[in-house]
Amino acid sequence: MTEDQADEILFLMSQLWWSGHPPPDGTLSLWHTSLTHLERDAAIECVHELAEEKPYWPAISDFRSHYTARVRRKQGEVKPVAIEREYLPKEENVKRLRELRESLRANR
Repeated sequence: MTEDQADEILFLMSQLWWSGHPPPDGTLSLWHTSLTHLERDAAIECVHELAEEKPYWPAISDFRSHYTARVRRKQGEVKPVAIEREYLPKEENVKRLRELRESLRANR
């Protein structure tokens, strides 16, 4: 993620968890550095999910563990793939099965 995108996410977070005073500059700097190593879309989705769960600004460790779980969930999703094959006719399959059975019996 770029520097501007990290700033955008920090701005979003400050809007969601505004507490009357901004977080200290050192905290914002740590957050900014931490966010630049993440994927933008996943980080934004993570912020929105955490906003529903937490009434206050989350700790970096909470955010990171939530982000990691979200990315793993996304990677683990299996998308259905259509199998495009030409199957043999039934007679051909029966013939091949007979041949395989005979070869197995011969090898015993």
